[in-house]
Amino acid sequence: MRIFTSLLILSVAFLALLSCNSIRSYPESEHVPDQNIVLFSLIDVKGTKVSMPVAKQKESVDSVNKVLLRNGKETIKIKHWCPCDSALVLLEGKRLDQLIISGKEMASSTGGGSGVSGEPPYGIKLNPDGSLNWPQLDEPGSKNYRLSLPYGPVNEPGKVVKVILPTTNPTDQPFIIAILDTGFDGSLYTPASNSFWVNTAEVPEADRDHNGLVGDQFGYDFVNNASFPYDDNNHGTLVTSLIHEQLRNNAWAAGKVRFMHLKTFGASGQGTLFDNLCALSYARQMNAKMINASWGFYSQQESKLLDHFIQQLDTTGITLVAAAGNKIESLERNPLGWLTGIYRNLDTNPFWPAAFSATRENVIAVTTIHSSTKEVKANPAVLPEGPFAVCPNQNYSRQAVNIGVLNNLNLKVTGPIIPGCEVLDITAANGGTKSGSSFAAPVVTGKLVNKLGPDWPGHKRAGLYTKMRTLSPTTLKTDPSLNNQLKDHYVLRHEP
Repeated sequence: MRIFTSLLILSVAFLALLSCNSIRSYPESEHVPDQNIVLFSLIDVKGTKVSMPVAKQKESVDSVNKVLLRNGKETIKIKHWCPCDSALVLLEGKRLDQLIISGKEMASSTGGGSGVSGEPPYGIKLNPDGSLNWPQLDEPGSKNYRLSLPYGPVNEPGKVVKVILPTTNPTDQPFIIAILDTGFDGSLYTPASNSFWVNTAEVPEADRDHNGLVGDQFGYDFVNNASFPYDDNNHGTLVTSLIHEQLRNNAWAAGKVRFMHLKTFGASGQGTLFDNLCALSYARQMNAKMINASWGFYSQQESKLLDHFIQQLDTTGITLVAAAGNKIESLERNPLGWLTGIYRNLDTNPFWPAAFSATRENVIAVTTIHSSTKEVKANPAVLPEGPFAVCPNQNYSRQAVNIGVLNNLNLKVTGPIIPGCEVLDITAANGGTKSGSSFAAPVVTGKLVNKLGPDWPGHKRAGLYTKMRTLSPTTLKTDPSLNNQLKDHYVLRHEP
């Protein structure tokens, strides 16, 4: 009996250890192999900081290749420049994604400056651990992550897009909301077609404004390097409709709010970090006030490069509203079959850029919540006051997720759907509902602009919260039941 008991204890201990090891193994989003993203430092020209000329960038890459060859490594080459920000460069080379590249803040001890000067290799060196010091870069290099849209598929990819050009309706000093997504399809949601941002300095099939993009009159397609951001997936159109829904019957919004569509995801709903960084730079240069980012990627290490671009948004007064992400079904169970829920917690499994809310005051991370009372589940028409919980298919965090959206509980839903976790798909001909933090973020974006737009209090979270609670105390409220799941434990009611 003692032997049996001992074996049982050992077996349980072994399985527990196996389970714990499984829990500690967090997933990282896929990345494009053999690629790395770098940002070249600005250089000083007669007291003015300007982008490093392309010729100098190539010179710097040549210097890197000399160092790599001398150490028996594969060489690299420039694959792409961001068309609107030549300092942002996509590199390519065999196993380049495995090379750790340090920028000037990590390589200052080499004696190299931020610009290209002196004789090659300009302070570039390979460290004993195999990492590369490259002083002409502003930040460490980054893998080119494959980004995902946290949602259930909205439409079968590869659909035929009906081309409906937007109504040219420019306005002086527009309040610009940049939407980095799959684009926009006016045939699915015509009300927003006259709310397109218009680049009045541009003309079709030309780059009259000399910003590096040809024909970017109504936004841009960074996936296909095309002038118009057609939506071949539907996700971006649904996101746009949810923002626009919050702005209806608002005369100021009709006259001033404009949507800048930046297509950074293709028909399959997949995108890359490089395209989204490029789009963030474009939105900043074109004076966006808010950016809706219903996407992200998982990584235990924050991207210093992405943080650099978000800091630039902060410096220029831009708020980024980001989806908190959804649970990954295949990872929710450990080898024992227990539901861990740990992968949904951004404190231990960061989803970027939402996780930057922990350190950046211009980032608002959003998820969806529901009432945890049995009475409301039995009667969805009852508008609850709490307690609340984050919807079981979406992420949460005590350090990084700020707002939980409580959707319209009067939706006629069937099956295992929890009231409050679904939004009505107003772009679908046959109706239906969708769920995901992708669709919580645009509700917050639209609601903030609707309530605060004419008297915008600035881009920091605290100021936006204070103003919102003053002007519309029933729209944004705190609830203590969310203290363990949300950083700011705010409830925002989605009332179409």
